[in-house]
Amino acid sequence: MAGPIIREEYQNCFVCGKANPIGLKVDFCYDEDGFARAHLQLDKHFEGYPGLIHGGILSTLLDEVMAKAVIHSGKIAFTARLNVIFRTPLPPQGVIQLEGQIVSVRSRTINTKARIYDADHVYAEAEAVFIVPKS
Repeated sequence: MAGPIIREEYQNCFVCGKANPIGLKVDFCYDEDGFARAHLQLDKHFEGYPGLIHGGILSTLLDEVMAKAVIHSGKIAFTARLNVIFRTPLPPQGVIQLEGQIVSVRSRTINTKARIYDADHVYAEAEAVFIVPKS
């Protein structure tokens, strides 16, 4: 499955797509160390239990920030495994930070890690394995 390297956001993506009417519309940035980063605020529409952001939303954000680090490295890969650790519940309305990076690359396998945090807490962390499809 060879193809061009995706440099632009897919406009219907639930996380970053600006054309998705129910999406999060997250803006990502990248630094010279290979980190993908974003900051955002989640409102009560993303709650699971009253006053707490749904764990599936947190998992989605972690997966996306790691995928962005992979894409920024010039590779296209797909999530093969995602392990999430929820550290403390996240209430809506506060500004949170996302951070993802590549940890190692071996052949077609890319190991990544990410976290969601603010100045006071780490809310969730993840590790993922991405696989580059065969050409």
